[in-house]
Amino acid sequence: MTEDVLVTISGKHLLGGESEDVELLVPGRYRRTEDGVHEICYEEPLDDTGFGTENTLRIDADSMCIEKHGACTAELRFLNSVQRTLCEYRTPYGVFMIGIKTSDLRIDVSEDCIRAKAVYAMDVEEEFLKDCEMEVEIRARRGDDSEA
Repeated sequence: MTEDVLVTISGKHLLGGESEDVELLVPGRYRRTEDGVHEICYEEPLDDTGFGTENTLRIDADSMCIEKHGACTAELRFLNSVQRTLCEYRTPYGVFMIGIKTSDLRIDVSEDCIRAKAVYAMDVEEEFLKDCEMEVEIRARRGDDSEA
């Protein structure tokens, strides 16, 4: 995999029969750590508050983690197990305890592309919030890829 990559994250949030779809396509930087973890750094565009978010995505054989730094700070962990993970989600409005229970995590790594799909339920302070699906694709940028 090259250092310059394109990061595509698409998600679906299901709440009360309603579905909200989100998609992000941004350039990123890839590296593989000494212990074999795929690490991708990318920036989310400015939000309504005028702040962007710097993210580090880490993927290994059986987990995915998204570390967010910006107006909101969190470390979201998706495990290929029945274990529920917890994180403090820090916002300008306060700190919330977020729980993530991953029911399916699939990771596929090839020479020029990494794909991950997570199906999970999210809760806030142990109260169910929503069911979610997220697909992540990291692919090597080619010379003809336009700026995202």
